[in-house]
Amino acid sequence: MRYEITPDLLTGNHLIDSEHKQLFEAVNRLLESFSNKSEMGKNAMTTAAAFLESYVDKHFGHEEELQKKYQWREYDTHHRFHEEYKKILREIIRQIPESGPEIEDMSRLNVHVVRLITHIRTMDKRLGTFIQTQEENK
Repeated sequence: MRYEITPDLLTGNHLIDSEHKQLFEAVNRLLESFSNKSEMGKNAMTTAAAFLESYVDKHFGHEEELQKKYQWREYDTHHRFHEEYKKILREIIRQIPESGPEIEDMSRLNVHVVRLITHIRTMDKRLGTFIQTQEENK
């Protein structure tokens, strides 16, 4: 299964939408690396996991900058979600055994990605609409 940005996940904000696409590509690379138990597969997994962690930090930072810029009232709730999401993602990645991921590891990551998708469909879409409204009222 590959994750893709579908129309229902578009926020209407170019930066957010393009970064969501990059996040999904990073998740897909990580999941693809799980199927290769060779040393090359483990190296690919390590690289993909590090990139995903880094990119999540970068993307959430960009979203929060936009929220502050436009004085979004839901900033605190959104920030708390981001912090919790990053913490759990790091735990999932750190719990992958040296021998390579097990089915449970893939399942935990997939559940976590679904949580992100739900967040995008609700909070990020509201944020995108809010930013568009603010821009139109300038």
